[in-house]
Amino acid sequence: MSVSCPPSTTCAANRGRRIALTAVLACAFGSNAGNLQVAPIVLEFSENQQANALWLENNGDQAVHAQIRVQQWSQTGASDVLAPTQALRASPAIIQVLPGERQLVRIVRPAPLPATIAYEQAYRVWVDELPEANAQRPSGLQFLLRYSIPVFVLPHAALPREQISTAMEDAHRLQTSWQFATGVLVLDAHNAGNQRVRLSELGWRADNGTVTPLHPGLLGYVLAGQDMQWKLPLTTQLPHPGHLQARLNDAPAAQPLLSAGR
Repeated sequence: MSVSCPPSTTCAANRGRRIALTAVLACAFGSNAGNLQVAPIVLEFSENQQANALWLENNGDQAVHAQIRVQQWSQTGASDVLAPTQALRASPAIIQVLPGERQLVRIVRPAPLPATIAYEQAYRVWVDELPEANAQRPSGLQFLLRYSIPVFVLPHAALPREQISTAMEDAHRLQTSWQFATGVLVLDAHNAGNQRVRLSELGWRADNGTVTPLHPGLLGYVLAGQDMQWKLPLTTQLPHPGHLQARLNDAPAAQPLLSAGR
C-alpha cells in the first residue's frame, strides 16, 4: 500500500528530484511512523570517492529504529531491476535515532571503480523504519516508512550531475519513441549516454503551442546505456499534430522528446 509523499517530508523539497516514499502496512509496535526524515535525496560518488553521507533525523518524541540496505539498480526489459550487491555497503546497517537527533549512515564503496567501467553505475539505498519490538502492541495497525534513495557512481572523467548548473540538456543522447493505444500512451526511451537522464513534467505540446500535462513531477530515470518504458493512461484526446516534451535532469524548462519515427 502506498501514499503520496507528504509535504513535510524531505523528499518534497525538490519536485524534480523527488524520491519514492512508500508507507508499508504492518502490525503496530509504536506510534512514531512518519517522524523519520532522510537526507540527501540523491547520492553521487565521484570516481575516486570511497564514502558518502546519509543522514537520518527523528522529529518525533520516541526513538526510531531503521534498517539500511543497498541494491544494484539496472533496467532490463524496459523495467527497473534490483539485485543484491556488495559494491556499496551501509555502515551501520541497523540504526537507532533518538528523539530530536540525527544520525550519520555512511554509504561505503569498498573497492575502487575498475578502469574498464565506461558507464555510470546505479544503485538504490533503502531505508526501512522498523517496528519497535519492546513497545506495547496497540489495537490497530500503523504505517512504517520506506525511503528509496538513488545512488550513482560516476564513470571516469564524468562531471557530477548534482552540482552542475541548471542548463538545457543535450536531448540527442536520449532516443525516444512513442505510440498510442486505446487510452494509453506508450513511451520508450534509450539512453545512449554514459550518465543517467531524469525525466519530469512530461507533457504533450501541440503544434499550435498548447501543452497538455501528462505526468506532473518526476516520471523516472533512464539509466546510462539502458532502456526504459512507461505506459501512461490518457484521460483526454490529445490534439494532433504535436510532440512529447519533458524536463531532462535539472534543465530549467521542458525540451522536445524527438521520436525516432518523426
